[in-house]
Amino acid sequence: MSAGSRSAVAVVLACLLTLALAGSAAAGPDRKAQIVPLAMSIANPPNPVLGADGMNHLAYEITIVNQTQGEVALQSVQARAGGRPIGASVQGESLEARLRVNSGGTSIPSGGSALLFMDVRYPRNARRPRRLAHGFTMSLNQPPEAVQKFSFVGVATGVGRSRAIEIGRPLRGPRWVTGNGCCNPINAHRGATLSIDGTLRVPERFAIDWVQLAPSGRLFEGPINQLSSYAYFGDPIYSVAKGRVVGVQDGLPEQTPGSLPGGTVQTAGGNYIVVKLAPKRFAFYAHLQPGSLRVEVGDRVRRGQVLGLLGNTGNTDGPHLHFHIMDGPSPLQSNGLPFVHPRFRGQGLVTDEALLVSGAVTPIDTQVLSGRFRSSMPMGLQVVDFGN
Repeated sequence: MSAGSRSAVAVVLACLLTLALAGSAAAGPDRKAQIVPLAMSIANPPNPVLGADGMNHLAYEITIVNQTQGEVALQSVQARAGGRPIGASVQGESLEARLRVNSGGTSIPSGGSALLFMDVRYPRNARRPRRLAHGFTMSLNQPPEAVQKFSFVGVATGVGRSRAIEIGRPLRGPRWVTGNGCCNPINAHRGATLSIDGTLRVPERFAIDWVQLAPSGRLFEGPINQLSSYAYFGDPIYSVAKGRVVGVQDGLPEQTPGSLPGGTVQTAGGNYIVVKLAPKRFAFYAHLQPGSLRVEVGDRVRRGQVLGLLGNTGNTDGPHLHFHIMDGPSPLQSNGLPFVHPRFRGQGLVTDEALLVSGAVTPIDTQVLSGRFRSSMPMGLQVVDFGN
């Protein structure tokens, strides 16, 4: 193609874009279509899960790229099913809490990108939607033009038909706190999106960091940097289901609590075990004590079998069990899937996470997320009693 031809094509495209942004209607089958500033996609269709809050949750991510030379402010997002709204509209502070602009800030710059972390909730007895679309409002600031506003419905995705896998308890006893659990806007798990060899992965979408409060209500009693201050350090870790061990890492040392050491992607999980439970269903147990692992690759395990001991290895600032279910054997090159426990007892909700991690007496609202739960996923910061 000659330079003149390329110039002509650029002029035509510029004219089309100008007409579209000006609201010019197209003819024929595209008469309702419009060119908008953002290109968006959903890599992983959501799978529903019943939360302990009594609502079904669809947790997924929308990848966003600004295709214009201006700055775009996303103003609201409304999931839709069958042409009707489903769940609450995401706007204002809720939108800011769920939008991560990769260059920082709250508006998406020219050529910039972002991730929007969605959690669509609908009643437990409502029918599962087969497909979702999304209604968007946004504005484009592209000087010297006046600020332009856009409103449209698009960015469709199917909804997975798979039921959340039902698993047993990975721990025993009362006062286990669901750290970084479902379905907070962006936390250490929900926001841990990774580009592995160029492909977006979200392995920790439903992951939980289990920590246990002492009878005093404190996370630790004694110096923060001493493992002996954490009474649950060394507790047994139990297999949540029968399966076959397909991954093991051992030999990494304990870290000093109170600081986050970092490390490589290979050492982030510390000493860990991966168990295949079913096709495309793998359980991941991380940060175990060195030398405590009681299984090897190829071993068959049964539900309730002790796999190892709770430790503080890898990328961790305090003893805990990191647990999640994923669709592949790799803790990194996989996507997180929802899961439910057949039964557990809720003991309330932690209302101040900062006090929890400081070692102070942790405030718990015992009027929220308390009682007996069946076939549900614990919610973020819920206090759980797994029984003996």
